[in-house]
Order: sequence, then C-alpha cells, then structure tokens
Amino acid sequence: MKSKGTLYAYVAYMLCMLLLNALIFVTPVLQMHQNPFAGAFYEGLRPFCHQLTSRSLCLTPSYSIVDCMPQDGTLSYSHENVVLLEDGSYAYKLPVCARDVAIYLAMLLGGAILPFVRKVQSTQMPNKWLLAIALVPMAIDGTAQLVGLYESTNMLRLITGSIAGFALPFYIIPMLNMAADNIFSHFPSLHKILFK
Repeated sequence: MKSKGTLYAYVAYMLCMLLLNALIFVTPVLQMHQNPFAGAFYEGLRPFCHQLTSRSLCLTPSYSIVDCMPQDGTLSYSHENVVLLEDGSYAYKLPVCARDVAIYLAMLLGGAILPFVRKVQSTQMPNKWLLAIALVPMAIDGTAQLVGLYESTNMLRLITGSIAGFALPFYIIPMLNMAADNIFSHFPSLHKILFK
C-alpha cells in the first residue's frame, strides 16, 4: 500500500511543478501574441509574487531571456507586462520575479534528480540543517534588499533562488509521502478505490 500511494504523491508533485513552470514560460509568449489568456495568467500568479518589473526577467521576440530593466541598483515599482528595452525593442515579462523563476525551476530539477538519490516513497528527510543552509543565501540577499542595504541583481536572485529551490523537494516529497500514508492508514478503503 505505501509504495503505491507515495509514488502517486511524487507524480503529483512533479506534475504540479511541470504545470507551474510551463505556465511561467507560456504566459509571456501568450502576451507577445496578444492572447487574452495572458492577462488571466498574470493575475492568477499575482498572489504568489510581487511581479515587480525591475526584479523580473523578460522574454524577447527572439525567445531569449533578458533582464526587464537594467540591473543598476534602482528599484522600480512598475508592474508592466510589456517592457520597452534600451535597444528600442519590446520584451514580455515572465509572470513571477527572477528569484521565483529560479526557485520553481530548481524545485522541478531537484524533484527529477530525487529518484537517483533516494527512493521516491521515502518519508525520511535529510537533516533539517541542510535546508537551513540552503535557505541562508536567499534570506541574506532578500533581507538586505528589504531593509535597504542594496538592491540585489537578477543574477544574484537566480543563484540564491536556485539553491533554495533545489533543496525543497527533498523535504516536500517526504512530507507528501507522510501525508499520503496518514490518509491511507485512516481511510484504507480510499486506497482500494484509487489504486485498484
């Protein structure tokens, strides 16, 4: 019972990460082609991110990813989805900031690598201090930015977000496995219905 239920927890995690990452990269393409769904996707992701243009990445019409605004230490409170670049061309903002892009991509990558490191059915998490260490660079960068010591750059946001995001699946997936085990132990008939 345990291996079937928790395998589905892993698959559900990976499908959610794939869907979220696809949504992040499809949204600016839809905006580029003036598809009305783009606005709905930007709005749908607004609760998960501040979407500040100066802290975001943009997709160009040649499908390269660039900084939406120069990374010169200036914070802009703009939320524009279409940005006029310094060279006079337009670019289309990804619906989450650079740090969030890195976190979500790294969460997908970490989840894909997890089966090569440990069993996906495991409920055992690595030492909690490893997670704390992975979160420290992002916490330092984000806090220093928040209190006004400096305005970070998208490159630093990508690096710190990637470190944190890569570590998260090694903790989230075991928690999902524990939750699945708990649910199926209390409702064994549910397991029979779902996994005949």
